[in-house]
Amino acid sequence: MQIEHCAMEGGALQSAPKSCPKSGPHLRLVHGLSRDREQARLQARAALRSCLAQELACPEQTLRISNQRNQAPQLWLHGVKLEQPFCSISHTPGLALLAWHHAGPVGVDIQAVSRDAPRHELQAVAQLFLASNTAQVIELIAHDALFFEAFSRAWAAQEARLKCTGIALVECNEALQASLAGMHCQPLMVPDGYAAAVAWR
Repeated sequence: MQIEHCAMEGGALQSAPKSCPKSGPHLRLVHGLSRDREQARLQARAALRSCLAQELACPEQTLRISNQRNQAPQLWLHGVKLEQPFCSISHTPGLALLAWHHAGPVGVDIQAVSRDAPRHELQAVAQLFLASNTAQVIELIAHDALFFEAFSRAWAAQEARLKCTGIALVECNEALQASLAGMHCQPLMVPDGYAAAVAWR
């Protein structure tokens, strides 16, 4: 596996400078994961443990990371549960995205840009699960390649926000929009053919 820094689009810093380690989320992109989903989940957590051991200046073997499906990773150091940093993991075949944040909840999502699904099906999904204005903007994109990229970017952003708030995927409504308000959300610079985003409070 290869672990590298991951940057936000638009030139924003992907992580805080060492003199101020609590000002923003830290992001890492992991290459070379197994194509087997369960094995990839374990590899992604091992990569996160390696990164956090350096961050917390502790031996890797003293740090444990939970492995519960559909739950944010929880950390234990020397058997004691840590309240921070908050962590999030997302993976797609071959790649994983890791995030940790000292000041509050964080969520990340990465996925391959979908080009195989019929466009009308993705438009219907967008109408159900994305904010109405976002779904309308995506639907107006005429060129299919741009449509698929825009849909994937919007979907990654929505998944990142949901993970940040600890909410499972649900149809979009006013109550959900209210619960997702007030957080930062940024697209990330990832390899061509992928879309990714980070959300944090």
